[in-house]
Amino acid sequence: MATAMTNRVNGTSQTSANGSGKQRPIWTKKGFPVQVAVFEFPSENGPPNYSVKLTRSFRRDEESEWETTDYLSGSDLLRGVKLLEAADTFIQARLEADYKARKAATAEAGEGIPF
Repeated sequence: MATAMTNRVNGTSQTSANGSGKQRPIWTKKGFPVQVAVFEFPSENGPPNYSVKLTRSFRRDEESEWETTDYLSGSDLLRGVKLLEAADTFIQARLEADYKARKAATAEAGEGIPF
């Protein structure tokens, strides 16, 4: 079974694999009712690729279950922008760390950085 742990200070999420084949986000952040999730896809040569999903939670009426949609209302736009900016900051930090790690690894091997 997959377990997710969220750091309440910075909104990061770490998930263990459950073997179901479903991709889990490496980072999420909520600004109710909007949530952003970042997914990482490794590449063979070079930095990983990232994908971002922005969703909004809603209920059709008081008795219904919570649902999600990819559509935002006008009042959700600013919150969505702030969450996307936080996702961009997270991704850029990961890319920079990956670049520095690959640069250090190639410097130790006495080679140039393959890009």
